[in-house]
Amino acid sequence: MTDIKYSDWRPKLTPEEEREVAEGVVALKRQISLLKALREQLGLSQLELSEILETTQSNVSKMEAKADPRLSVIRKLVEHQGGRLKIVAEFPDKELELPL
Repeated sequence: MTDIKYSDWRPKLTPEEEREVAEGVVALKRQISLLKALREQLGLSQLELSEILETTQSNVSKMEAKADPRLSVIRKLVEHQGGRLKIVAEFPDKELELPL
């Protein structure tokens, strides 16, 4: 998949595509509430995650309880583990990677 800059495609979206992107953002926020699942899949304890995020275990617990933790938290965890966080908007005829 080719990376596409937001500024290159944003002005070209139709109203229908705008709606689909907005719906995708809402769905993404629901999925991002899975910070705990991501931490567990990586085999990390809350204490280990707190050290990665440079915060307390108590704050990690609070973040996991939130419905939509910050993308910066998810990104920091993913990057610390050697990964790269990507957000992709899927349309019937194309996929667009949203920059973080």
